[in-house]
Amino acid sequence: MQGGIGMEEKHVKDLMIPIEDYAVISEDATIGEALRLMSEMSEKLSQKQYKHQAIQVHDAKGNIVGRLTQADILKGLEPKYKDISRSDLSPIMRERLTDVMTMLPDDTFIERCKTQRHKPVREFMTTVTFSIDENETISHALHIMLISDHRSLLVTREGKKSVGVLRLTDIYLLVRDAILEE
Repeated sequence: MQGGIGMEEKHVKDLMIPIEDYAVISEDATIGEALRLMSEMSEKLSQKQYKHQAIQVHDAKGNIVGRLTQADILKGLEPKYKDISRSDLSPIMRERLTDVMTMLPDDTFIERCKTQRHKPVREFMTTVTFSIDENETISHALHIMLISDHRSLLVTREGKKSVGVLRLTDIYLLVRDAILEE
């Protein structure tokens, strides 16, 4: 081993953010509560870590069922945006939907934002579609992220219990450090 990065294969558990260090909220909570929680949790991260850009969402049984991102909140201002961003739509169909959709009127934008405060998280969140076991390799996780266009993956233990979140940003930092290492 030379420098700080070993030649051994890195695993998801080596880079993931433990779920207890991540913002997690009920799908029944309000968007206002979710935004406050996201702010509080981001402040707790060290200066070396990127701030959280998402909140993990759990159901009544405590299972992680989705995530709430900044983009989800912004798309939620106009429900038709959620339809356009669906990954199963072709680029042509997305363009057609965009053409027929109306833009948000500027004069009501701030008022529309304020009305979202009491809406439940479940109306905005993205449902978890991909997860990865903590013992998988980082290269496998990166492959899943790149082909699915996801910026994070829910990390599970033995395919069941949610134990963390792996972010594309953290993989990038690992790659950057490996490339720059002398």
